[in-house]
Amino acid sequence: MTPSYLRNILVLLDLFVVFVQSAEPSGIAWTTRFWDCCKPSCSWNGKADFSQPVQTCNKEDNPLKDFNAGTGCNGGDAFSCSNQQPWAVNDTFSYGFAGIYITGHVEDFWCCACYRLNFTSDPLTNKSMIIQASNTAYDVTTTNRFSLAIPGGNTTSYDACASQFGVEQSVFGQTNQGVASREDCDNLPESLQAGCQWRFDWFMDASYPSATFERVVCPSELTEITGCTRKDDSSVDSAFAKAGGINSGSMLTFSPTAATLTFLTLITAGVLSA
Repeated sequence: MTPSYLRNILVLLDLFVVFVQSAEPSGIAWTTRFWDCCKPSCSWNGKADFSQPVQTCNKEDNPLKDFNAGTGCNGGDAFSCSNQQPWAVNDTFSYGFAGIYITGHVEDFWCCACYRLNFTSDPLTNKSMIIQASNTAYDVTTTNRFSLAIPGGNTTSYDACASQFGVEQSVFGQTNQGVASREDCDNLPESLQAGCQWRFDWFMDASYPSATFERVVCPSELTEITGCTRKDDSSVDSAFAKAGGINSGSMLTFSPTAATLTFLTLITAGVLSA
């Protein structure tokens, strides 16, 4: 066996190990929507290995420096910041935030991670988003879920929005439903109206659309809003093409199964010996 042949084997084995170790989960998920004004779950210290928790705001919508401040849903001073709402980049691509749940994992796995959602059901087919996980959707743990943070998208009985903005909770719509029409968005606090309108414009008021998901490197468009970057984000960059917003194509994924198949194919082809 020649030295060059051995060198090629070692290079291929190194690639195999990298692909296996850096593989991130991907799959199919259901998407829902919410906006309860509560302090996001990923806004607490110690929820994941990140630069800082997700930024919260006070009643004046000013950033809070105290990440130990209690949630406004329980009489505390910390609420969701208004700028953590979705926005369209063009007709087929948007940025946003979400509370998520990925089966087989807990929130230290996803807090502040970013995912690309490619919608697979009408009326959103051929549309996609990159979202940052700012919250956790533990209320449903039987399937992968991304609950998009959309003002007026779905309110709860906590009345935190009424407390934060000094308005009637009813302006945010019905519990577990949200507002009923685009016109209703005009009743929301001005800082939340654009995100509410996004639901009826870009999102086309879709109900529970399905999507494929894959982890991507968090774009600065999102991390500059939350202030939160995971320490393992750089390792995602080594295995996946960096998310480039509207110019990004399909992200490279290489699962352990795919890596194994590649390894076996190389053996079969005679490049490697078993």
